[in-house]
Amino acid sequence: MFIDEFELFLFDADGVIYVGDQPCLGSAEVISWLQKRGKGVRILTNDSRFSREEIQEKLSRMTIFLDKEDIITASWCAAYYLQKMKASKVLVVGTDALRREITEMGVTLVDDSPEAIVIGFNEDLKLKEIQQAIHYVERGVAFIATNGDISYPTPKGRQPATGSIVRLIENVTGQKAFIVGKPSSFIFQIAQNGYSSETRTIMIGDSPEIDILGAHQVNIPAVLVSAQSIQYPSLRDYRVPDGQVNNLFQLLEESFQLDSWKKPDFPWPEKIEVAVAALIFNKNKQVLLIERKDNSYWALPTGRMERGETLEEAVVREIMEELNLKIRVKNLVGLYSHPSDQVLSYSSGETIQFVAACFFCEIEEGDLRNNQFEILKSGFYSVSQLPHPMVESHRRWIEDGLRNDGLTVFR
Repeated sequence: MFIDEFELFLFDADGVIYVGDQPCLGSAEVISWLQKRGKGVRILTNDSRFSREEIQEKLSRMTIFLDKEDIITASWCAAYYLQKMKASKVLVVGTDALRREITEMGVTLVDDSPEAIVIGFNEDLKLKEIQQAIHYVERGVAFIATNGDISYPTPKGRQPATGSIVRLIENVTGQKAFIVGKPSSFIFQIAQNGYSSETRTIMIGDSPEIDILGAHQVNIPAVLVSAQSIQYPSLRDYRVPDGQVNNLFQLLEESFQLDSWKKPDFPWPEKIEVAVAALIFNKNKQVLLIERKDNSYWALPTGRMERGETLEEAVVREIMEELNLKIRVKNLVGLYSHPSDQVLSYSSGETIQFVAACFFCEIEEGDLRNNQFEILKSGFYSVSQLPHPMVESHRRWIEDGLRNDGLTVFR
């Protein structure tokens, strides 16, 4: 039986355990069944409006009985995170329940000169509160959000949630929030506190973008609760559930089975962008390389395509901006998109999957001069003695170019 394979069951709340004040079909019965068999049960909710005590009371009215420590809210995770970062003065945008969770961790709430800002959700939120948060985020104050959920389910339909406010602040300030709730790995790590790293854990949720993705990022299998058919084009997609049920009762059926989840060898990208690279040889068959300032790796000259550009225009512009060289594009070496090579994570917190076009190019004019903001060193190097450390995928692009068989590589 599926249930026997796991020891700790993590349930989303809204849409899985209840909707509004009404329990979902099978929630009370299935949780009671698990508890009687000695299984660990915990709730993971991104709802920052309520404290753990308030959710505990709500669950008890539905005959679902859990200890407060088994209710993991994004609000409490935010408070826990503030304690870890040793923030003593914090500006909070959210409900009184969120404020209580934070003050109970010994943190002082302030309106002026905060060390951190925490964004939650409140139906009575005022525009001036958001403007105040923007003011401090622009000045570099730590920007923390309970979750990134754009909306949440109610009996009357979906309503805007914390993520809508967070996106607004991010768009205005250009700063990215640290999310403590799902799908962040932070809340899943906290949810397993008190259990060993060997504990067999599973997530049950109703959102592929939040519950399934979050669980898979920390290599936890996940079941989707939904009557809708969910399909994604690739099995490497972190949002693909390992199983799906219409209601929680189906988890107890003998016929219910999970697909096995194997975490891919790349982190989940937030977006896809187009990049270009130039493969340039001198008359001595040496290749032009740069030492990147952001990570000190050696690489081919690369850059991102801007809106309104063609690929050819992009690579010509990038080489002029980075190396003061006017080039002519000869032909396409390869088009590279496999996530194992093309998903990159940056110190800013961004993770991007690139579709990269590498071109054979030749120099028409110019003196090699580095853009000091992006490049530490540049020069021509023998392909048999490439500098170290080298971006491994670029090493393969050079090999593709050296084949010189006239065929474009797709990888």
